[in-house]
Amino acid sequence: MIKNKPVIGILPTYNLVNDANDPYQDRASFVRMYEEKIYECGGIPIGLLHQNMYDYLPLCDGYLWPGGSKVWPDFFLVLEDALKYKKPVLGVCLGLQAIGTFFNLKETKEKHPEKSLEEVKQFLKDTDHYLKQLEDASLHNHYVTKDVETQEAARHLIQLKKDTLLYKIMGQEKVNVVSLHSFILPYASHDVTVSATSEDGVIEAIEYIKDGAQILGVQYHPELESSSELFSWLVDASYQKTMFLVNKQNPIPDSYSPNISLYQSEYPRCGEESNLSESVMYSWIQLRDFMRSRGFYIDVESAYRSTEMQRQIYEDNKAKYGEEHASIFVACPGYSEHETGLAIDVCMKIGEEWINEFDERLHACYQLLHQVCADYGFILRYPKGKEEITGYHYEPWHLRYLGSSRIALDIMKRKLTLEEYYQERFKNI
Repeated sequence: MIKNKPVIGILPTYNLVNDANDPYQDRASFVRMYEEKIYECGGIPIGLLHQNMYDYLPLCDGYLWPGGSKVWPDFFLVLEDALKYKKPVLGVCLGLQAIGTFFNLKETKEKHPEKSLEEVKQFLKDTDHYLKQLEDASLHNHYVTKDVETQEAARHLIQLKKDTLLYKIMGQEKVNVVSLHSFILPYASHDVTVSATSEDGVIEAIEYIKDGAQILGVQYHPELESSSELFSWLVDASYQKTMFLVNKQNPIPDSYSPNISLYQSEYPRCGEESNLSESVMYSWIQLRDFMRSRGFYIDVESAYRSTEMQRQIYEDNKAKYGEEHASIFVACPGYSEHETGLAIDVCMKIGEEWINEFDERLHACYQLLHQVCADYGFILRYPKGKEEITGYHYEPWHLRYLGSSRIALDIMKRKLTLEEYYQERFKNI
């Protein structure tokens, strides 16, 4: 991430003329509309170059595979990286065809382990299972300009399949899309779900949603729309480093490893608990400084805790107040947001005195904090009246960092818990 915005790597379109006498004819180009959509939705777009692409992949939180004229097998590195590290991918036009081809190759290779990858590629081409040219492309292949009239003339209806990621994003069964292609994906592997088709049966969208991976391809061109649902999804899904649910039923994911940075809280009893996940640091300092500019001198009372520290806090609380009290105020080790480094308990200084938790002098501070925290990617994690859902007592001091201010604002505006948001977002998918 850059300044807590996800980095979206965009694959290029290549024009390689292979003329040794004029090496400057080779071009890697990027369509500006994709960049603008990513930026508008809160991401940082960067262009990925062909050579040494692998060196750039660790910078990326998600990927966009746009349209073009050729599927470059070297670009499959992006899909392999996305599968390994659970990064979301959006493929557009050729991007869908590339995603479909990748999984078709993968499936065929598994069925024919005796064949080399090159033999598998040739097999798919020879059997017309690679990419197929439409005999009648009149419904799909159009020429468009910046004039709205040409874009409207290039539209046709597609049918979305219910209980798919695409349907969840778009919220409707039929969408009138702009279409600019003459080749199609003839079939999709068993691992891939076909989530939309056109009236003439052409595959218009595919998705791979498995084991935390989110890979979505659409045959049409969403960058030509005034709305940005798919690009918003890509950017929001790229916050996967910070967007996961931890509660009494959901332990910290095994795959999560907090990258903890040193933060020196002014709260005198904080010690190492002032440390934060690196992802949180920039936004926390912005939020802290804003609150101080409004007269509320806040800082961290408790943030990151090791599992052993969390175990000690839980056992001490249970011994002092009893198991019932501990169960609603302190999480068991392995199930605490504090162990992620993404949670912050806030305290405040008045004069020379530090106050925290339910001190009534914090009421005005909490009011403002809850109004503005979402602007910086935080939510109130344990709101009043939602104790049965969260499993914990109301804690006005406990903030959870999500990263996406769009998602945080939605949760806070609608007074949801993180549990309710996840139930709403992921049901039937």
